[in-house]
Amino acid sequence: MSIRQIMFTMLLLPAFNITNAVAAPVYLNNTNISVAVGAGTSPGSFNNTFNGGNTIDKVIDAPSATATEFHDQNTHIWFTATNVGGGLELQFDFGQEFDLRTLHFWNYTSEGYDVDNINFTFFNSSNTQVGTLGIVPALGSSPGILAQDIPLAAPLNVQFVTAFLTGTNREVDFQNIGFTAEVSTPRPTPNPNQVPEPGIISLLAIGLFGTLIGRHRFL
Repeated sequence: MSIRQIMFTMLLLPAFNITNAVAAPVYLNNTNISVAVGAGTSPGSFNNTFNGGNTIDKVIDAPSATATEFHDQNTHIWFTATNVGGGLELQFDFGQEFDLRTLHFWNYTSEGYDVDNINFTFFNSSNTQVGTLGIVPALGSSPGILAQDIPLAAPLNVQFVTAFLTGTNREVDFQNIGFTAEVSTPRPTPNPNQVPEPGIISLLAIGLFGTLIGRHRFL
């Protein structure tokens, strides 16, 4: 093997390890997260949301980000606030920290009952606020309701999310909320006395190897 081939192989090894270290995206729904009605929910009525033994878990039961929802009494969430400005508060717990990538929202199909605004607040595992987001969701498609996908550049290290949903006419009707995320990777504070990781050692070795080759050429 030539010197050039050896150097190319050594360069590929750390790059391969770095690529494999990237977490795979995960869809967050009722199989891996939980949701509850928050104490910040305004006075109002849940109408037929919980009829037939249904629970608020209907909010997160879409099996995938591309699933089609159909509006009926067993699938939708319908809250009517007593006063304009009131709304429904939902509290999500992811069980561990995630870096959020995409928000998925299945809204109702008619302007008379759809969700007009959602304000999100994001917290890490220590319940420290790490970000906020306000959105004006689009109307849902009809007859099959598909999710509106909203890219999230941030936040990172999120375990708890509070969402406050409102309608300009007091009505809050929708199908589902979901998130696509990646498990957060540890971000330790740099320690000057810490022994370099194997990847760093490999890069240092490559640099030294290149220096030796350069010296060899000019001797």
